Amino acid sequence: MGSRFDLLIGGFLVTASVFAPGACSCDGEGKGDGESGEVSGEGEASSSESEGETGTTLPDGTHCAEGYTCWPDPAEDVVWVMKDDGNTNGPSCKAVCERALGENCEYHACDQGRPVIYPDMESFAPVAEGLGFECRAGGCWDSVAPGEGMYLVSIETDENGTKSCYFPDETQLSCGSDPGNGNCFGERYSSVCPCVPKALDQACEWECPPHNTTRATWKTEGTSCIERINYWRKRACDEGWVECPPSGLPPMVECVDCHPCANSEAEYDSQNGAHASFGRCGEHVQGEGGGATCADVIDAFVNERKPDENGIMRCEGHCGPILSAGCQTFFWGKARDSNFHTLNWRSCKVETCTSWCDENPGECFTHETSPSGSCEDPDQGAGPGPDIAECG
Repeated sequence: MGSRFDLLIGGFLVTASVFAPGACSCDGEGKGDGESGEVSGEGEASSSESEGETGTTLPDGTHCAEGYTCWPDPAEDVVWVMKDDGNTNGPSCKAVCERALGENCEYHACDQGRPVIYPDMESFAPVAEGLGFECRAGGCWDSVAPGEGMYLVSIETDENGTKSCYFPDETQLSCGSDPGNGNCFGERYSSVCPCVPKALDQACEWECPPHNTTRATWKTEGTSCIERINYWRKRACDEGWVECPPSGLPPMVECVDCHPCANSEAEYDSQNGAHASFGRCGEHVQGEGGGATCADVIDAFVNERKPDENGIMRCEGHCGPILSAGCQTFFWGKARDSNFHTLNWRSCKVETCTSWCDENPGECFTHETSPSGSCEDPDQGAGPGPDIAECG
């Protein structure tokens, strides 16, 4: 039978009917940041579409996406990347590396914890030259970057080809910091990010808790949400779906600490209508549907793939978040006495989740099938990654 879903994008509600084995509904607001779920410049990493590929190819063969400047450092095993138009509320270097270098056959991730070997203008000069500018002293913060473990340079380049440069005073670089809206007398900034090739099951590092593991790996056998999501992410790359970039889709992780809050959403929405509690747990993108197991719900979402005007199968509706590029997180919930499921994508706002549960005693709960909350060994039970068709 046909199923109705509602997709809320940027405040606009879109309604459509699709064939799917379960009733589904989906809300989204703007674009999540791939990690925190903020609606900001951190946006969801876009899917690969080779027919629309743009950007530049560097002398060493590295492809750099449009809107970014990239420079492979001959002295280090790293590609330095700068977002050309700078940042408003982000993005972090984690997102910059994923987006700028996603069209390469090797997956590039931000090198979290990389030692700071260029601590000042003199030592940083080769990187600046490689990215097409020279450094001048910043006018604020004593030339120290205002965020932890980051390089910042002004978006604007002056008539002399210089940018204001700010340097970390820490010993290691951070992938999670971003410039936000920080400015110095109206001058705004871009991060300069260290990006390195990594295997898909080595690329995405997470804190545990609140996530189920410290590193996302390929565990695809079973009926849990995380197993079925990663089954489809692997299969999409094995079979060369358009949603799989040349660099591949890394496995997802689950934000287990927000699970009880999501259960309360599923319980409430099963009685009051889909998305009636939307936003309660800090999410900005949400899908809801029925199924005996979470795997059944995920399969129903993927079943919304359909041909576009050129006959190419593409993810529609709920399928999109399952195959979002880059390192992604999600959490799920299920009603007490029905098979109504809620899935919240690209957010892990534990403080929001726990605060709501603390303020509403008895509303949050767990099931026999709920995640344990313990930190899983990422290698225990992990399988091989995908054989990526486009770059095999």
